[in-house]
Amino acid sequence: MSRPFLKFLIEAFARQGDRVPSWLTVAFAVGVELFFAWPSDPGWTGTAIAAVIAILLAVVARRRGHSILPTVLALAIVAGFAAGQMRTAIVAAPALDRETRPVELAGNVAEVQRQPNFVRIILRDVRLSGAGDVVAPGSVRLTTLLRHGVPRVGDRIEIRAALRPLDLPPVPGGFQFQRFLFFDGIGATAFTLAPWRVVDAGETSTVRASLEGLRRQISDRILEVIPGDAGAVAVALITGEQSLIREQVQDDYRASGLVHLLSISGVHMTLLAAIMFFFVRRGLALWPYVALRWDIKKVAAWAALAATLFYLSISGLSVPAVRAFLMVAVVLTAVLLDRRAMSIRSVGWAALAVLILFPEALIGPSFQLSFLAVVALIALYEHYALKPTWRDHDGRWQVWSALKLYVGGLVVTDIVAGSVTSVVAAYHFSNVPIYSSLGNLLAAPVTGLWIMPLGLLALAAMPFGLDQPLLQVMGIGVGAINEIAATVADWPSAQVHVPPMSNAALIAAGAGVLFVSLWRGRERWLGLVPILFAVVQPWIVTPPDLLVAAEGDVVAITDARGRLVMSPGRAERFVRSVWVERYGRSTVRWPGRDGMACDAVGCVLTRAGARIAVALSRDALGDDCDRVDAVVAPDLTIGSCGASRVFDREDFARDGTHAFWMTDGGVRVVTVRNRIGERLWNRSPAMRRVVNNDGTDPPDDPGP
Repeated sequence: MSRPFLKFLIEAFARQGDRVPSWLTVAFAVGVELFFAWPSDPGWTGTAIAAVIAILLAVVARRRGHSILPTVLALAIVAGFAAGQMRTAIVAAPALDRETRPVELAGNVAEVQRQPNFVRIILRDVRLSGAGDVVAPGSVRLTTLLRHGVPRVGDRIEIRAALRPLDLPPVPGGFQFQRFLFFDGIGATAFTLAPWRVVDAGETSTVRASLEGLRRQISDRILEVIPGDAGAVAVALITGEQSLIREQVQDDYRASGLVHLLSISGVHMTLLAAIMFFFVRRGLALWPYVALRWDIKKVAAWAALAATLFYLSISGLSVPAVRAFLMVAVVLTAVLLDRRAMSIRSVGWAALAVLILFPEALIGPSFQLSFLAVVALIALYEHYALKPTWRDHDGRWQVWSALKLYVGGLVVTDIVAGSVTSVVAAYHFSNVPIYSSLGNLLAAPVTGLWIMPLGLLALAAMPFGLDQPLLQVMGIGVGAINEIAATVADWPSAQVHVPPMSNAALIAAGAGVLFVSLWRGRERWLGLVPILFAVVQPWIVTPPDLLVAAEGDVVAITDARGRLVMSPGRAERFVRSVWVERYGRSTVRWPGRDGMACDAVGCVLTRAGARIAVALSRDALGDDCDRVDAVVAPDLTIGSCGASRVFDREDFARDGTHAFWMTDGGVRVVTVRNRIGERLWNRSPAMRRVVNNDGTDPPDDPGP
């Protein structure tokens, strides 16, 4: 980097004034992103050397009278990288290395999630009996039938179940579920139809057990008063327990753009804090003795902080809820310190606090959606204040003008927030709700003015047995939101499918939004360039010609529109659903008409001058080996073949699902392992195998 350009950057940042702390948070986030993008687990030596170099450069720059801002930004990047390393080291726990037969599993119940027919239990301090030399994972996520009952948090239970290692993504570039579970300390999953039994009743007096018990009591009370789907959604709004909501209802919320209402996030925390702050401040203002002697604004801030802390405690302490609480706490702390409550800087401090505690939150949709939307909205209102005035200077009411400004503000707010978050939603969910602005315009007033205030009052009245009428009226409001979601979801083309977006496009979109929002000066509009790239990128990338699942049970080719034509069968339903969500389903029946020919022993795909043989039997090898560019045999072990490239059982077991692109220059392949790298959370054995209860291997599969 040339000295004139470096000088230009320093001078440009120096003109940003109070934006510099926010850019330090952005630099910290860049370091976190670099850590997760690293292809292998980095060592501490390189991080320490980078930190020492940055510090030394800062000292030298200061002594020579130069700006230390570039080195401080570099040090923030190193700090973010180190935060990711430290968090990984803290949560790392033993993980299962191979699938087992049913074994005796015992563990302490740490978390319980009820579903319509199942219950999901997180077990800590796990012990295995009858598993031979299998290393017991630190924690297990167990799924069992709801009819067997729901254990209490703190109890130690025992159950017979088969354990599985954490699965890799079912498609290259897909959601890394194993990474998500890793940062929750989970090293295996299990499913069983057997009933569980308590072997040691846990302490119910602990804080954790007491909070979980209170959370379940509140949920049960809500379900008792509000039946059906409205009750399940009301439970999600109050306690954060979403697992009781039917899949169809969740699909309606996604298609209508209202899915953010189902998780305790910034919307709920902000509404709760605002309601508590307003009522406490207005209530104390009616008491002259208190109003004239106390700073009732700060009293209201303390009350709002206490209310949101209680709300957090009964929400299950999920990362989105903690993030939302930290953000609201920063705003309320600014009120207590007589500082500007809502500003870019306060949001930056909240984001930094979340990233220090949970660096992995950066790569999740919740953090990206909420913080980018909030930053964009604050930047908007810094330039355009849309504050309705209900009376003019003479004291006369101007309700119509104020109402128009209020509704206009809601529309503008939703358009800005929806535009900013649509790219992130497209990356994570491959779908963009078209009518989200209208859906939120209808649902936001009902949520903010009806549901959340009544929910707060019902929680306060619940200890006295006076909550039933409040919950009933709240349930009517929740039912109205459900109807809005279902109606909007039924409109034509409620969702637009977006082809897979690259990581580079998502990073470009985030960088563009931050630059437009944070930078002072007309240069900020340059941030629209990377945003435009992110919007266009999914539509100019060629989808793979062939997809083959890791287990070999599902094969798909793409049609002329890039949609999937999948092999028939009911195996691997989850893999099929993920593939369809990512690429869309074609109306063409297997094997399609685009160069695919199949017989009883396999298929041959011919496109762009290249040929790939998918061998379902060894009989196919003799016919195809010498005539194709690549042989794909996920269920076979192939010794030698005349084809230029061979992908057999060992390759698929090690690298997961394979995606193939066919060009005049040959065949290009991308695997799940290529995309995720060799990181601590996805280190699985090259060949997963099932072991008997005595630890011995079952007889070798002779193959077809």
